[in-house]
Amino acid sequence: MREGREQIKNLAKSAAMVALLIAVQFALSVIPGVELVTVLLLVFSYTAGARWGMLTATAFSLLRCILFGFSPTAVTLYLIYYNVFAGTFGVLGKRGVRSFWVCPVVLAVLLLFCAYFAATGIPTSVLYQRRIQVMLWGLFALLCAVFVGYFFLLFYGKKRGEEWKEVASVVAFATLFTVCFTLLDDVITPLFFRYTADAALAYFYASFFAMIPQAVCTVVSVATLFLPLRKIFKIA
Repeated sequence: MREGREQIKNLAKSAAMVALLIAVQFALSVIPGVELVTVLLLVFSYTAGARWGMLTATAFSLLRCILFGFSPTAVTLYLIYYNVFAGTFGVLGKRGVRSFWVCPVVLAVLLLFCAYFAATGIPTSVLYQRRIQVMLWGLFALLCAVFVGYFFLLFYGKKRGEEWKEVASVVAFATLFTVCFTLLDDVITPLFFRYTADAALAYFYASFFAMIPQAVCTVVSVATLFLPLRKIFKIA
């Protein structure tokens, strides 16, 4: 009996979370590169577990079509990405992500990604090259700050530092997932519409304009909202 009530309670929380995710995405859809779906779903999955996080991700991916229209590529992308996203953070929430190696390794991958494309340049129109480089170096600087802050907390942080090491690790994972979201779209969309190799490459380079602001938004939103949202969700 008690287990049944718990299931109903978790189902109600999941339904409320889906409604919140759709409302937030709709409200911020007019602002390019700004979104809070990532941090909200992340913290919910982190506290509720992989099972309920993935259920929420699936319902959100399907029900958002009511507002934004049905697009096979978008539905496929959302169903794959957000289920893996919610499942990963659900598992991490149970096991914890305070291990020393987690944050540095993930951040190192992201820093190399940003530095490579910022230094070599993006083979796109000269009108956009400078803009993309500035955005890449900006993201690189933000990730460097997270990297340095993590090691500062590692060696000098005490009780409060443990929480912020966890935040740094979550930020690193969330940013990596944001980059992977765009890269997954760069695979799904060209395959679905049968782009030529040149068109698929052009689509990949054009996607940087969406990926970089979203990655910056992820760093800022997760770093600032992870701890307060986790406390709220735990109380709820």
